[in-house]
Amino acid sequence: MVRRIGIWSLGIFGALSLAMLSGVWMILPPDVSVPPRSDRMIAKVTIWNPGEPLQPDQTITVKDGRIAEIRPSRPDDDPPICPDCIVMPGLIDAHVHTPPQLAIGNQRLFSLLYLKYGVTSVRDMGQTDDNIAGLQAELAGGRIAGPRMYRCGPVLDGERPSWPSALSVIDAAQAISAVKTLKASGVNCIKTYSGLPKAAFDAAAAEAKRQGLPLVGHTPNAVNLRDVSDFEVQHFTGIPYLRKPPPKGFDYRSQDVSGMTRADIAKVIALMKANRISILPTQGNQKARLTASDRQRFPPTEGLRHLPAFWEQAWPMIVAHPESGEAVAADLDGIVAELAIVGKARLAGIDVLAGTDVVMPYVVPGESLHLQLAMLSDAFGSNEAALAAATGVNGRHVDRGKVGRIAVGNFADLLILPKDPRSDLAAVRDWQFLMVGGRMYRRAQIDAAVESYDQHFRGAYYETVMNGLVSILASGFSRDEGH
Repeated sequence: MVRRIGIWSLGIFGALSLAMLSGVWMILPPDVSVPPRSDRMIAKVTIWNPGEPLQPDQTITVKDGRIAEIRPSRPDDDPPICPDCIVMPGLIDAHVHTPPQLAIGNQRLFSLLYLKYGVTSVRDMGQTDDNIAGLQAELAGGRIAGPRMYRCGPVLDGERPSWPSALSVIDAAQAISAVKTLKASGVNCIKTYSGLPKAAFDAAAAEAKRQGLPLVGHTPNAVNLRDVSDFEVQHFTGIPYLRKPPPKGFDYRSQDVSGMTRADIAKVIALMKANRISILPTQGNQKARLTASDRQRFPPTEGLRHLPAFWEQAWPMIVAHPESGEAVAADLDGIVAELAIVGKARLAGIDVLAGTDVVMPYVVPGESLHLQLAMLSDAFGSNEAALAAATGVNGRHVDRGKVGRIAVGNFADLLILPKDPRSDLAAVRDWQFLMVGGRMYRRAQIDAAVESYDQHFRGAYYETVMNGLVSILASGFSRDEGH
């Protein structure tokens, strides 16, 4: 169960006010230069949309942040900026959470790290505070270096929401009003959560469809997956429970997925296919969480060094982790079972999206998507299929016809790679140029910015202030029961 992520944010406010008096400006990270949007020609490259054939010797023209023309290269084209390189769509992480504004500087840090790892679009799936709309605007306006952001706004939950920023919705009338209000605020999707009553879920689903907003999220505990259609399931909520209700206090349990029979799996896949239900699994998140269970057995990834040290104190206040050997084993078995199911789902024609649940324990922005892609590659038996999940498939769900594919009229969100990623996923991490809406970043620029952020966020002053504040809050934190 997700912990009350806003508890520590709110509790830190008072102590943070004291820190402000002693020079909070010293905690703010340095600015990262954002290149201006510019029209340009990217000549003599091979275009690759994962899942489609290579298009060699092509020229892409970018105007006003969009792809204006794609054609065979000509002798009079501009000199190539990366001879013989492959250009593919930027990666999309379709499930992130953005740190609250009171985690000073971390919104900028997370945004920069997405670029480092080739992520050009993210979808915030449940805001931690009301600042997320402002961050979205700053990213779009080029005032912050980072990806394109989409957002669902606050999640719709029941009488006792799991997220402090969630909307408590208990009946159909409130659900309809909430969806209309969120639409007016500019959200890109509607997310439901586990405690939402069935009548409220049904009303929210109908109103979201009328408003032209995708419905995504947790299958509420009160809703059987049989009664759901045109829905994007997060994690494996609802999937093991066609014949029984989920256990009280759990979104779902790993052992319930592992316990599904072949007949169970066949039924749920057929149902999802018939009802146009897609799935966004997050096995990378599940695996990363085990670092808190056994650090020797599940060491942190290399990317952890880019995050401030206070996160290791904050994460236990956000979500629990398996504490016994039996629980760890159950989660590992569950990961294997889930990957087998998503592999079968994809073969059946069900959309499997790529997402990470960033802000969960040890889930590093950007890096975590590559870890999830490696798992999906194993499940699908193909690097290309995994990359298609993070580009074309995600694009259809996040902003159809605008992101996830190199095509005339789409946003110019591009990765320019010296090596072919079809045989080695690591080639995507080694991009040479990255473009977000016509803003071109060079590798050296992002690497230098990340290094400066490493020095700032791991510096003595930042660590002393933020570690101290989070430590004060953690000392008074009592973790609830649950998973």
